Amino acid sequence: MEDIKKYENMTVQEKWNMLATVANLYYNSEMTQNEIADRMYTSRSKISRMLKEARELGIVEISIKEPWERDLELEDKIRKIYGIDTIRVVAARDAVQGQREDRLPEVSAYYLDSIVKENMVVGISWGNTLYHVVKYIDANNKKNIPITVVPIMGASNVKRPERDAMDLAKDLAFAYGGTYQYIYAPLFVKNKELKESLIQDDTIEKTLQLAENADVILTSVGSIEYKSWENYLGENTFQVLGKKGAIGHIGGHFYNIHGQEIETSLSDRMIGISYEDLKKCKNVICIASGEAKAKAIAGALRGDLINTLIIDSVCGEKLIELE
Repeated sequence: MEDIKKYENMTVQEKWNMLATVANLYYNSEMTQNEIADRMYTSRSKISRMLKEARELGIVEISIKEPWERDLELEDKIRKIYGIDTIRVVAARDAVQGQREDRLPEVSAYYLDSIVKENMVVGISWGNTLYHVVKYIDANNKKNIPITVVPIMGASNVKRPERDAMDLAKDLAFAYGGTYQYIYAPLFVKNKELKESLIQDDTIEKTLQLAENADVILTSVGSIEYKSWENYLGENTFQVLGKKGAIGHIGGHFYNIHGQEIETSLSDRMIGISYEDLKKCKNVICIASGEAKAKAIAGALRGDLINTLIIDSVCGEKLIELE
């Protein structure tokens, strides 16, 4: 083996051979960069630079085989129209509804695994979509990463509590081997005075502060078309929201097609992170499927509420139509 210290003075062919040798030791023999550096009497940083050069020259070609088909053309169209950088559109034109919904948890888990780091704070909202994502992660992607998971909103009065933010926070934390904290309060309380009293509780205040500064927020969008919150908020409140132009909601916040929050008394009575807290998070990951969610997603994108979008092609095609 030629002396790596003479690397800079080697001919093109000699450099190519040396880079191929280093790459082979790293990728095929599975030696660490430190081990290769010791073997070749050089530094780890030098080996790291050589591996990078090997990729740039095409000596090493890395191909990531994702376990699903992405609609890259549709992703590019949505990226250009709505200005979102990170997007995954699962090709689902020929799949039935159940098959489309089965793919989204897998794609979402794959993406989340790629960004989760130690000591990260992950905020989470609630709903059926997130329930299936968390269940998939728990069943297939169990890790040992010390993250903290917190709900971004108080408890909702839902018929299936396992789909509420509190239970989802606990289950996601267990799946990653992390910890969780609760907001021991309902999402909406009777009046503003009660809200102010509750958020001064040490436990609630601490959890809210974590949620307000979360590194990542995992959410879906609620559509007014589904009327899933009509029984929860009451018919009159829901009618008022409709008249004011509400088309969707995230984390208890209702907004219009332009992504502007609808001003009602709900904000004064809500326990959870604010609309501005949601917007300032560096990575709000929205997961949704079906064309009925498209209008709510469009509003959220226009309001800069979403940084990462994971949807199926049925929803994606509707997003294009709306614009």
